[in-house]
Amino acid sequence: MNILQKIVKDKLPHLERKKLNPSYVRRIKELAQNRKDVKDPFKSCCNKKVPIIAEIKQASPSEGEIKKVDPVEIAKIYEHSGACAISVLTEENYFRGSLEFLKKVRDAVNIPLLRKDFIVDPLEVWEAKAFGADMVLLIVKILDEVLLRDLIDLSKELDLTPLVEVFDEGELEKVLKYYRDLVGVNNRNLETLEVDLKVSERLIPKMKEAGVRCAVAESGISKREDIEKLLKVGADAFLIGTSLMKSPDPGRKLKELIDA
Repeated sequence: MNILQKIVKDKLPHLERKKLNPSYVRRIKELAQNRKDVKDPFKSCCNKKVPIIAEIKQASPSEGEIKKVDPVEIAKIYEHSGACAISVLTEENYFRGSLEFLKKVRDAVNIPLLRKDFIVDPLEVWEAKAFGADMVLLIVKILDEVLLRDLIDLSKELDLTPLVEVFDEGELEKVLKYYRDLVGVNNRNLETLEVDLKVSERLIPKMKEAGVRCAVAESGISKREDIEKLLKVGADAFLIGTSLMKSPDPGRKLKELIDA
């Protein structure tokens, strides 16, 4: 079993307990339906020279513990330093995130938020809306085609923008049947955890040729040269986490990358 399969397998018992709790499900749907302040990531990110979705990530399977932080403090630094949106990890077992982090960050900043998790069930999309996300990450590698389409449709019904993540041509082909708005390329192989920017260099031109509105390069981006290289092949935005979280001054690091 690779690490991606293990992450999904380990989260399922907790997810099933939530699904079997009718009062929890009812509360989440009520919160989601009552929320009216959903933000448009395209509006936020399109007027930026280098649009960066800055990530709050305290740990990961590839890095172990990165840095224990106050999510609200980091979110405010990211917003002040020019991030066009913020990605908040909500996966608890391997990334030490939580939905509560998402809620606290939503209360603290005014730019769009991405719920970053390994989403496999419609309830998790409802949770994203209820706890303050404006975008929701959908990883093609862990979703069959029918579920992928259903989660894209549900996200749009709830006024959320799906960030649909691919790693190879086969996954991209699957996505393009249903969705061309916000598509990300993960340079990290989620089965081996190896990172290679050539994945984005190969796939982003194909995405733009197919009419993808916003192509996002994800993972392994740590210096201005990386951004310059990916801008040349058509990247519209960047999701950056580890290099910001490892920096002693994440705000300054973010500004340096935006000035690429």
